Amino acid sequence: MKNYLLALVLSLGSVSLPAQTKEPLLFFPDSPYLQNVTPTGVTVMYQSGGSVHSWVEMGRDSLHTITYRQLAGGQEVVHDEEHRVRIEGLEPGATYYYRVCATEILTNQAYKKEFGRTVKTPFYKMTLPADTIRNFTAIVLNDLHGLGALVAQMARLADSIKPDFVVFNGDCLSEPATRPQAWRMVHSLTSAFHGASTPCVFVRGNHEIRNAYSSGMLSLFDWPGGKIYHAFSWGDTRFVVLDCGEDKPDDTWVYYGLNDFTGFRQEQVDFLQKELAGKAYRKAGHRVLIHHIPLWAEEEPKDPGAVSSPCRELWTPVLKKAGIDVALNGHTHRFRHYDTGEMGCLYPVVVGWRPVAGLGHDDHYPKAKQIAQS
Repeated sequence: MKNYLLALVLSLGSVSLPAQTKEPLLFFPDSPYLQNVTPTGVTVMYQSGGSVHSWVEMGRDSLHTITYRQLAGGQEVVHDEEHRVRIEGLEPGATYYYRVCATEILTNQAYKKEFGRTVKTPFYKMTLPADTIRNFTAIVLNDLHGLGALVAQMARLADSIKPDFVVFNGDCLSEPATRPQAWRMVHSLTSAFHGASTPCVFVRGNHEIRNAYSSGMLSLFDWPGGKIYHAFSWGDTRFVVLDCGEDKPDDTWVYYGLNDFTGFRQEQVDFLQKELAGKAYRKAGHRVLIHHIPLWAEEEPKDPGAVSSPCRELWTPVLKKAGIDVALNGHTHRFRHYDTGEMGCLYPVVVGWRPVAGLGHDDHYPKAKQIAQS
């Protein structure tokens, strides 16, 4: 992993959520954000204040654009306030400009439709990764838990680094109770980290799984293959993202019998076997594993039964053959770096921490950065 910089900014906090605005029906609650970026494609996601006819205009400049819409079976999707427009056939490594447009639908009946005003966002600039790139910068954050001041500090750090993409490695969108709150949580991060221009990858932690709207959060993201566990390439590096689920057994009383992460973890064994046998993984120059809960780490004293054990038992037989260069984790709120062999690790592991002196990142960030560069 000598040919690119992976800047690790791993921390804990809680986002101060802005009040929900009461703007006219037509207006977007916030900026669009980029998902599932490949050398030839991107998903543009956004939400509207009501039922709209919407589209994305994209081109190599802002004067010559092509229109793209979200279609399902030949029909434009207008029944929901959540929108995802997938755009394919783009040029690897190229820079594009795009904006989101919408016209409000005042009446939507079988034989009668009436339209209102039209609005358009500013143009945003984005650059696709090239297949051949070897040097790039990514920022990985974990356990933000929503502390607004900490998010702002990490965002300022990101602005100084100018990453190619940002990964939120779990417990950054804690315990969503309602759909509007979930929207605000997502946009508090995508806005702070310029998600309209810089792709954001969301990895689920155990706190994203809790509260009334937690299962609804999945509709706010787009992952390769449509699964929360997935893999993607950035240049010659392959990233594999796993989901450990909750941090306690399924029969723990607080889950009220609503969870089945035992079966969900087993699904990922099949996924891993197929991924490791695939061409993209086999030909990758570097391989990075990302998941929120470490498989190997010092257990939390308050929670000695951390869920790493069932994941470790299931996944280790596959991962020991995977040739992983480094795994990036969070959850314990303590910075740790384990070399291969330490704590039983099959590969180097970096676990993110929580700041211990005010909002400062003390001496951990330089150390984490040094590890990433090596």
